[in-house]
Amino acid sequence: MMSTLKGVHDEKKQMPGEKSKGEALTAKQETERVMKCTLDRLHSEIDQRFTRLQDTDLKFGFLLDINKLCYSEDKNELKTNCNTFGNFYSSDVNAQDLYEEILDCRLLLSRRIDQTVSRPEELLKFIVEYGDDGVFPNLRVALQMMLTIGVSIAGCERSFSKLKLILSYLRATMGQDRLTDLALLSVEREETEKNEL
Repeated sequence: MMSTLKGVHDEKKQMPGEKSKGEALTAKQETERVMKCTLDRLHSEIDQRFTRLQDTDLKFGFLLDINKLCYSEDKNELKTNCNTFGNFYSSDVNAQDLYEEILDCRLLLSRRIDQTVSRPEELLKFIVEYGDDGVFPNLRVALQMMLTIGVSIAGCERSFSKLKLILSYLRATMGQDRLTDLALLSVEREETEKNEL
């Protein structure tokens, strides 16, 4: 008598449109479920990558726009950008010195009619050719950092895929004897620990 009562209480009331407990999803429903999960994951990954790229642009973007950096008259925006950059890279660059060096570089480039700079690499080359390491040191460091920083967000993914390739290679080239020995060591772990191999 108890078992029948228990069975009655275990059943849940079904709402209209609700699937029964034992009914499986159709192939179409399963495909939709998987696709929704996949698209949701893809959307979050793209958002994360663009957030990282926007962060990089916030720090280095003003160094990429050479016309604005070298030939513009706007000093307020330049000051703000230099302060942002200097605050983030305070151990490498002094924000106030960077600002003053860019203004000096603007003045120098405005007097050189025969030489125009249109890319960050050209500006760095101009600074290197113009003088020694003491000429525009903060601007030089900022440009070198910007030109050498990894733009790709997939650096970590690449290292994991390389690690996966190495592990696959090791598994494929591991001889049967070595595999048997490793399995034996794993099974006889207590003995191995006693002998401290």
